[in-house]
Amino acid sequence: MNILAFLSYVIITSITPGPSNIIMMNEGRRFGFIGSWKFNSGILAGFAVLGILSGVFTTSVYNWIPLVEPYFKIAGAAYLLYLAWMVGLQKSSGEDSRKVKSSFFSGFIFQLINVKSILFFLTVMSAFILPFYHSYKSIGLYLTVAIFLGWVALLLWSGFGSIFKKFFAKYDKSFRVIMSLLLIYSAASIFI
Repeated sequence: MNILAFLSYVIITSITPGPSNIIMMNEGRRFGFIGSWKFNSGILAGFAVLGILSGVFTTSVYNWIPLVEPYFKIAGAAYLLYLAWMVGLQKSSGEDSRKVKSSFFSGFIFQLINVKSILFFLTVMSAFILPFYHSYKSIGLYLTVAIFLGWVALLLWSGFGSIFKKFFAKYDKSFRVIMSLLLIYSAASIFI
């Protein structure tokens, strides 16, 4: 395996806007880095569980991935469009929206059905790991690296939302429109 290609794919895919990154930034904007920790830790835990499940799943059904991938894409794109609609219609970041905090469980479930993360792990496994490694030790090592780098990227997005909280509050409607458009772009990019 080309380690540089593997790391490039993992870092670039993890840092580019995607549903989890956008939602974590939005939570950071709403509640600050610490205030959004329950939801964000749910996303982080979901990302790790999804990585492990994808590793087990992909290892067992390596030859079936091309058959199921189109269904994941359609379901994921529909969900992203729903999220774009919800972010765009969200009330302003006034007192009412600050009272409604997201939970660990909602972040965890969100991440488990996040098609960008599903496709991320399926690609990591089918393009970078399984063609070259078959031992559980090697698969576990590379999945751990992918999960760790994904966590770093997710936390960066949450921190970014928290740092620019006042700026985003000032331009709340514009921010929500941009986030909605990024989610729509994420949905479209699944098919590109």
